[in-house]
Amino acid sequence: MSVEAIVNDVKTRADVVVSRGQEVIEAGVETLVAANTIVVEGVQELVQTNVGAGKELATLVQASVTKAKTDGFKAVAAKPIDYLPEGKTTVVTAYSDSVKIVSKTGGELAKTLKSGVETITAKIQGQAPVVAKAKKTAKKTVTKAKKAVKKVAA
Repeated sequence: MSVEAIVNDVKTRADVVVSRGQEVIEAGVETLVAANTIVVEGVQELVQTNVGAGKELATLVQASVTKAKTDGFKAVAAKPIDYLPEGKTTVVTAYSDSVKIVSKTGGELAKTLKSGVETITAKIQGQAPVVAKAKKTAKKTVTKAKKAVKKVAA
């Protein structure tokens, strides 16, 4: 085997490694972009849910304080429980919604990352990755998240 043949063989193998490396980087970036979108949408939905609950609690507290001012100190001292704001259901609902949002977002994120890792592994090994499936899953996830955010915002 001549030196020229060895050099050509090494160049050919290096080109394969470089092209696979570029494909891996592209797949990794696509996966991270999809994951970032899922996390951002989930956090936005979570914030909107909790801000809505906070506003509702603030309104309840304000009404309770107004009632206490109107009724006077003696009435409040006689029956202080009557002047506590009714925010239990608001807090429980906000907590339940928050748990659902975090669970849903975590599930979507896990699916997207798993699909991305499978794609990257396939590209490293030189196999045909299931890119179409990964992109489809990522797009579905993003679409669902956007719909949920619009629903919560409305």
